[in-house]
Amino acid sequence: MQNTLAPRKAPRQMRAQATHDAILEAAAHIIGVGGLAAFNTNAVAARAGASIGSLYQYFGNKDALMVALIHRQQKRQLESVAQAVMRVGEADLPTTIRVIVRAAMQHHYDNSLLASAIDHEEARLPMDAELTGYLDQSGDMVRALLARHVGEIGDINIDHAVRTLPALVRAATDTWANRNPPMLGVAEDEAVRTVLGYLRAVL
Repeated sequence: MQNTLAPRKAPRQMRAQATHDAILEAAAHIIGVGGLAAFNTNAVAARAGASIGSLYQYFGNKDALMVALIHRQQKRQLESVAQAVMRVGEADLPTTIRVIVRAAMQHHYDNSLLASAIDHEEARLPMDAELTGYLDQSGDMVRALLARHVGEIGDINIDHAVRTLPALVRAATDTWANRNPPMLGVAEDEAVRTVLGYLRAVL
């Protein structure tokens, strides 16, 4: 059975890549301004300055375009966290967790409406395998981070922690950052508090 969510073809020339990227940027802009209600392929093509036929060369339908946006955001989020892990250096545990949580939430600080829409669509679309892959990559970074702070954390199972910690941050983000209006400061504070409580818990 054909995967209708997979890209139809990859751009191979600079001009094709520019059109492909313009379509993604247009989709992100439309959702970021008007939410999912404003998101349709005709509006995206018009915003990108491309024909609807050009859009469908790369994305078979609106859901395929959304999947591409999700992949783009997940990759950017991983890059943001990776840069934060390098930047935080030898800071103490609370400072480290604050920096990492802020990096994980950066897409909400950039455009919370777009981030919330993508969070919603991740839950709707059949992308479990792909999202697990991103979770595995973030888990590797969490594992390296915890290794720097073994003297500041409790006796936790690291293999469990690398799965649990992103879920805790996501839960706090979903609760507060996806509100209307978004409460990003509260989301960040609650995520930091929750993660520190988990890491320092004594059972």
